Amino acid sequence: MNLFDAITSRVSVKKFEKKLVDDKLIGVILYMGTNAPSAGNVQPWEFIIVKDEDTKKKLYEAAIKQEQVRDAPVDIIICADLKKASLKYQERGEFLYSIQDTAGVITIMMITANALGLGSYWVRAFDEEFVKDIVNLPKDLRPVGIVSIGYPKENPEKEELIPFERLAWFDKYRQKYHISEFFQPGPRQEVFEPVGNQLIEAIKKHRKK
Repeated sequence: MNLFDAITSRVSVKKFEKKLVDDKLIGVILYMGTNAPSAGNVQPWEFIIVKDEDTKKKLYEAAIKQEQVRDAPVDIIICADLKKASLKYQERGEFLYSIQDTAGVITIMMITANALGLGSYWVRAFDEEFVKDIVNLPKDLRPVGIVSIGYPKENPEKEELIPFERLAWFDKYRQKYHISEFFQPGPRQEVFEPVGNQLIEAIKKHRKK
């Protein structure tokens, strides 16, 4: 699976097979995640990998009883090191950069999981203090997200996306960005050909002009 397809085919998976995920695959996901950019290269992230059933049940309670947290073979808690982030950038580092940086890690981890044939779900709603207590986090580590990972038991449809042409502006807000001549993959062509291959071919044709 190429990078384009790993991104465009990713969906949020809530139901998982009762099948163990090899630690080597978790290692790949963590390694790729830590390649995310961070402000000043501070890398203000740490991870708690949870497989213990009792711990997952407690996390399920902390995450307003979202079943994927309890049922996934693996939950990864992504934490922001607030002290590390604030040492270089003070309050902005603690309250903004740490969140931006860890969000980038989570995104890369989920794309990597998809490329490895795994499903994932980004759990955002949870009681932070409860989670900290469950896994014994020190006060300077803030749990920013929980990523539930496993082999998909379902094949959810890709959610409809707002076309980027409605969201991207050139130089000034509401000044249209005209690139439609280059980017026209077609609405349903992905049924016959991977999206990534279409994009690669489109780029090649554009370079020949």
